Amino acid sequence: MVLVLPTPVRPRTYVAHARELAATVRCAVLYPFGVAERAFGCGRPAGDAVHDTPVLLVHGYGHNRSGWFDLERQLRRAGFTSVHTMNYTAYGRDGVPALAARLAARVDELRALTGASKVHIVGHSLGGVLARWYVQELGGDEFVDTAVTVASPHEGTLAAFAGVGPCARDLRPGSRVVRRLAAGARPSPVRWVTFSSEADVVVRPAVSGMLRTKALAATNVTVCGEGHVGIMSSPAVLAGVAAALSHVPAAGAEAEAEAAAEAEAA
Repeated sequence: MVLVLPTPVRPRTYVAHARELAATVRCAVLYPFGVAERAFGCGRPAGDAVHDTPVLLVHGYGHNRSGWFDLERQLRRAGFTSVHTMNYTAYGRDGVPALAARLAARVDELRALTGASKVHIVGHSLGGVLARWYVQELGGDEFVDTAVTVASPHEGTLAAFAGVGPCARDLRPGSRVVRRLAAGARPSPVRWVTFSSEADVVVRPAVSGMLRTKALAATNVTVCGEGHVGIMSSPAVLAGVAAALSHVPAAGAEAEAEAAAEAEAA
């Protein structure tokens, strides 16, 4: 399923570039505040299985947990009581399989702490690919309820040819990791939702931001006019992710995200 969230009529190209530049500058300013890993900490349970399910946010290539400040706040306002992050370094010797193993360990720690049988995972860029490898290759389908990817290059991206290290190689179109994920996709209880944008110049081709493998039965949401970094703080995406984790049906999630986009433009 593919949903398209419209944005108000504007000189779209210039506005998108300006928004992305502003988002990138903001990211650089906030980056130092997310360098240190944060210990798990849980809020008071609400007694609601949907909102008490732990949420683990996984950043992308070259980023850290500071990229999730806006979504963390959105999810807590939406009633989620257990929102957590994971830091990792994408420039070292580890490729996608090794980093996904670290994600698996983080999920195990979170489940042990909270007693939850399943968690939600939200991944930006490389983080979404790590989530996929965990679910498909490391048995994560048993422990993940909903997996949301934001601007993740599921079919690889040409931008990865400019990167360094095993992770960058793994994100190139036709890489061993990309081929393995495509070949190993199978139906599972995990609900997949993706958010991507045609204005994202990092994920190229743009359709790579979608999960087009029929076996995964993903809901693919296209957000117009958002760049690779700016999409993380887009009101439409923030509302859409919260709706997806709340198990709002696709049409309802789209309506909430559209309302957020209209409110932003007002």
